[in-house]
Amino acid sequence: MRSIADPRSQPLFASGSCSLTGFAALVLVLLSACATSDDQGAGRSDDAPPAVSAAAADQTVGHVLEEIAPGVYFADAAGTGEILLASNAMVVVNRDDVLVVDSHITADAADSLIRAVRTITDKPIRYLVNSHFHFDHAHGNQSFSGLASDVQIVGHEYTRERMLTDVLAEPTYQTIGAPAAQEGIAMQLERQIDALDAEADAETRSSLQAQLVMLRRHIEALAEVVPTPPNLTLLDKLTLHRGDREIQLLHLGRGHTGGDVVVYLPAEKIAFTGDLFYAGAPYLGDGFADEFVDTLGRLAELDVDVFVPGHGPLVRDKAQIAFNQEYLRKYWRQVSDSHAAGRSVEEAIAELDLSGYEEFAAFQTNMPAVLELEVRRMYELLELR
Repeated sequence: MRSIADPRSQPLFASGSCSLTGFAALVLVLLSACATSDDQGAGRSDDAPPAVSAAAADQTVGHVLEEIAPGVYFADAAGTGEILLASNAMVVVNRDDVLVVDSHITADAADSLIRAVRTITDKPIRYLVNSHFHFDHAHGNQSFSGLASDVQIVGHEYTRERMLTDVLAEPTYQTIGAPAAQEGIAMQLERQIDALDAEADAETRSSLQAQLVMLRRHIEALAEVVPTPPNLTLLDKLTLHRGDREIQLLHLGRGHTGGDVVVYLPAEKIAFTGDLFYAGAPYLGDGFADEFVDTLGRLAELDVDVFVPGHGPLVRDKAQIAFNQEYLRKYWRQVSDSHAAGRSVEEAIAELDLSGYEEFAAFQTNMPAVLELEVRRMYELLELR
């Protein structure tokens, strides 16, 4: 397996607005909530099944689980509690056990997910699958490994390789997820609250204060993170047969990272795609933009009715895949042209024209540090050719 070095620059954290507070930029983490709004992209559907409450009023649970097929639940990152979740998860209740996909951003968030699972079943959690190594999807692994000695944490070999390195020192985490980045957002929030005058809407003040409380709890939780790699790995495919349910773990190619895993339920026609595919612009700071389009093409070949993404709403229309592919082609082509012309990374960023994808790519264009990580990464790939 070929390992690609990461960019080593660590630009300062910067957050955009996109009609969001500074705190909301944290919730975006590796994609933009602006890019997954209700009117964005081709992949929305208004006929989703009704949600199933997971003790939504309990602030320590913070999840609402939506049953999208018998025994298969979408754990929406939007949540309702005081714990920052940051990414979606999926829960599959089998005949004798439970499989969970993705463990959230901290042990605190993972514990919340485990409590939510307990509101729908008392069957043991035997499998946790990591869709990829990024902090907002895999830094709750330690909570699952502590449940029982026989819990299998499953991921791609690349994911294990990356999580055995000092992932807390990597540019993606330092730029977006580290305590220093979150402290900057907390300071923004505090300034916003202090600037409110006496006539400010009480609901606005309460919302900002609640966000600050959540963020402060999250910063404390970050100090307790112990990156815990998968103990069961795959290269291309691993199939689990749990009772009468078939669960395929597929590596369709490199894209968002070098080890993206799709969790495919062929009978239910459901696929959890992590950050490989959602109704928004994928983060490319650790990615393989030159291979991403082909990987999405292989995803499109699967017989899927419902895509469960790592962020944002469920996607029920494969036309969204083609939309993502066109964005990636346009982005890669422009960066490649800049590289061929001998432009610097900064000049390449200045030359970028993502017109037609403004909302879709709001996370990238409103966060200069993220955009720089992405273009530097693409330059690295081009220089290896």
